[in-house]
Amino acid sequence: MRNILKWLIFTIYKPVFKRSGESDSIYITFDDGPHPENTPLIINILEKYQTKVTFFMTGIEMEKYPNIVDEVIKSGHQIGYHSYNHSSLKKLTLKSLACDLKKGKAIAARHGFLMSLYRPPFGDLTILSFFYLITSGWKIIMWSKDSRDSYDSPELIKHTVSARTIKGGEILLFHDDYKKIVNILNDILLGYQQENIKCSLFVDQKLFLLQ
Repeated sequence: MRNILKWLIFTIYKPVFKRSGESDSIYITFDDGPHPENTPLIINILEKYQTKVTFFMTGIEMEKYPNIVDEVIKSGHQIGYHSYNHSSLKKLTLKSLACDLKKGKAIAARHGFLMSLYRPPFGDLTILSFFYLITSGWKIIMWSKDSRDSYDSPELIKHTVSARTIKGGEILLFHDDYKKIVNILNDILLGYQQENIKCSLFVDQKLFLLQ
């Protein structure tokens, strides 16, 4: 019964709870950054293929590496919030969640953009945290295809997210704190380019930047 209730809620609130996107595109996302070495390298590879992605960053890492946050924005990518210190929402009270979200908004404002996309650490959500997020104006972005870059070999990762194995609307999950992603990202994007696969962002750039 609980699973049925969750399914109904997530289906009704699909505009603010995404596990997939438009079928004519895919959506590339990177979690847990920014990383001092890997994120700038990833940006360079993305620029080579004129591909824009969404980085779901933790607040604590954004404060450590503000210059990289600015570089991500300057390169035309977008940033979503992945909590301040990667705490599971199952372990947070609503008061703690509210404070966490406030921190994220403040960090974003210092960098001149609107923080409106949220990806829960570990994909953990409760009914209460779900409703708190959407009634506070956040859009929850999950994923449909995990690259498994935390576990698998580079060759297996490339197969998992290859142009032949993904479908339209996929939200791909990567992490920019793994060096192996830097090493294979060129091959992955080349495959998408050869198959004319379009990569999109979740939010219009005009709504993302505070100008």
